[in-house]
Amino acid sequence: MKVAVFDFDGTLHHPGAGIAAADIAALRAWREAGHVAICATGRSRSKLARGLAGAEGLFDFHVLSNGSAATTVDDQLLYTHPVPNHVLVEAVARFGATPGLAVCGTTWGDNDAIFADTTADLSVEDGRDLIAGFTTMSADDIPDHDFALLVFWLPHTAATTPANTAEIIAWAEAHPEINYARNANFVDVMAPGRDKAAGIIDVLAHLGRDRVDVELYTFGDSWNDLPMHAIADVSHSFPYSPADVQSASDHVIESVGETLLSYLAAPSTHSSESTCQ
Repeated sequence: MKVAVFDFDGTLHHPGAGIAAADIAALRAWREAGHVAICATGRSRSKLARGLAGAEGLFDFHVLSNGSAATTVDDQLLYTHPVPNHVLVEAVARFGATPGLAVCGTTWGDNDAIFADTTADLSVEDGRDLIAGFTTMSADDIPDHDFALLVFWLPHTAATTPANTAEIIAWAEAHPEINYARNANFVDVMAPGRDKAAGIIDVLAHLGRDRVDVELYTFGDSWNDLPMHAIADVSHSFPYSPADVQSASDHVIESVGETLLSYLAAPSTHSSESTCQ
């Protein structure tokens, strides 16, 4: 079985452009040939649905919130791993008043939340679309919800320097009950042991397959893609990826669609039978 896994933002989906028609065609051809396509994203369930509007049905599975949840092509929830609520409460208290960042929480439902946002006076818009439409909540609302991710948005400007990112990462590393991932101008906090690789392995288990049973191809542009690149047979990043992401991937490519079609044409080294439902 051939399995291709794709990050979403910065890999398939680009601001102002959406998903390229050639990539959509390649993904449809991949699935029509009986292979499995998985989207592995930091986006929440509702945010990915919005991003895929008009291009539904591209993936057999969606690994959401950096491996904290997953859904099927027909939006059935496969698993969930919430961040401990006390971590979100502490984060809002610790960082909510820090200039130039936003503190958010995403779910596997419709209630993605924004707890604090001190970025309104900034001109930087990179990433703001990913927190647009979030429901305003306070720390008092946290116990009423399960959160897949604690999300920090840090649009690095004079008001919010990389030192803020370092402080948040140091805080996260002091908490053994969580994991974290960087992605562009975001730091995402997950439940312990969760990342994109763990989410992919869980989807394969749902299919009745071990990792060694499949040919695994990964496509991802940023740091939160490194765990899935590490378990791939062949991994791909892009010329605009951070240097350490490029060096950790097997190939640096220009086109997802063209590369995917080359694997579609290549003979499989595993059983070609698909078990995707």
